Amino acid sequence: MRYPWVNIALLILLVAQLLTGFFGLISGAPVFAWVLWLHGIIGYAILVIFVWKGRIILDVVRRRRLDLTRAIFLLFTLLTLVILATGLIWSEAGPHYASGFSLITIHAVLALLLLALLAWHTVARRFILRVPRARDRRAFLRLAAISVGGLALWQAGRSAKVLLALPGAFRRFTGSYETGSLTGAFPVVSWLFDRPDPVDAGAWRLVIDGAVREPAALAYGQVLAAPTSSLTTVIDCTGGWYSVQEWSGISLGELLDLAGPQPGTQSVTIQSVTGYARRFPLDEARAFVMATHVAGQPLDHGHGFPLRLVAPAHRGYDWVKWVTRIQVNESSYLLQPPLPLQ
Repeated sequence: MRYPWVNIALLILLVAQLLTGFFGLISGAPVFAWVLWLHGIIGYAILVIFVWKGRIILDVVRRRRLDLTRAIFLLFTLLTLVILATGLIWSEAGPHYASGFSLITIHAVLALLLLALLAWHTVARRFILRVPRARDRRAFLRLAAISVGGLALWQAGRSAKVLLALPGAFRRFTGSYETGSLTGAFPVVSWLFDRPDPVDAGAWRLVIDGAVREPAALAYGQVLAAPTSSLTTVIDCTGGWYSVQEWSGISLGELLDLAGPQPGTQSVTIQSVTGYARRFPLDEARAFVMATHVAGQPLDHGHGFPLRLVAPAHRGYDWVKWVTRIQVNESSYLLQPPLPLQ
C-alpha cells in the first residue's frame, strides 16, 4: 500500500476538523476565537495532505473495476474537497449563496454527512491501523510537518486577505459577515422548524415560574410599562451573518427578582410559544434583556414580537423569539443539547 501513514493522518485531521467546526459553531464569545483559528489551520493542513492522498485517489481511478467500496471512497474524497472548497470560498471571497443557502451552512451540513462516511471509511480500512509504517515515528513527524504547513498557509491566507482587501478580511472571528447594523434591518431567520403564526399581543402572557417564591404572569402592557433597559450588542447567526443592534425592553434580572428565585437555583429556561427553549446559568442570565424593541422600533413578528431574548456572547439560536415563559430551575444549564433539536 502506498503511503499508509496518509490515511491515519487524514483521519486525525478530519476528526479534529469536525470537532473544532462544531465547537466553533456553538461558541459566540471572542475568548473562543482560537477554536475557529485552529479549524482554519487544520483545513489548510488537509489541503497539504492531499498532495499524497491525491496519488492514492488516482490509483483507485485507474483501476477498471469500481466496486461499492471504491465508489464510497471516491464519494468520501469528493465530499471532503467540496467541504474544503465551500469553507475557503466563504472565508476568502465573501458571503456567497446557493439555492438560498449560505455556503457556510452548506459547509456545515455536508460536514455532518462526512461524519457518517468517515465512520464507515475508518471501519472499512481499519486494517491500516496494524501497518507499522502507518503509525511509527516517521508518520508522527510527517503529521507534525503537515500541521506546520497548514499553519503557514493559514497565516499566508490571512495576510493576503488583508493586503488585497478581500471580503474575508472583514469577517467576525466566527466567520460571519456584517449586515444591517444599527438599522433594525437584518435577516429574519429561525432555527429548523420554529416558525409560529403571528402572536396576539392581547391574549399573550409572559409566565415566570419554576423554582420561584411568587410565580407571575405579565400582560404585554405590563411589560411595556416596566422600566426600560437598553443594550447595544451583536447577534451572530450560524447562517453566516452578524448585526450590531440596539435592543430595548425589560431586564431579565428584574423579571427574575419579581418572581424571586428560591435558594439553590442554578439556571433559567427561556421558552417560545412554539415550545422552543434554551437554558442559561442564572447569574449570567441576569444581564440579558427581554427585548420589545430593536433600533427604536417595536419588534415585528419575524424578529420575535412581542418579546425576544437578547443574549450577548451567544450564537443566534440562543436568542429565543416569541418568548412566553421564563422558568427558573434547580438543575444545571448543561441539561440541554448543545444545539437545539426543534
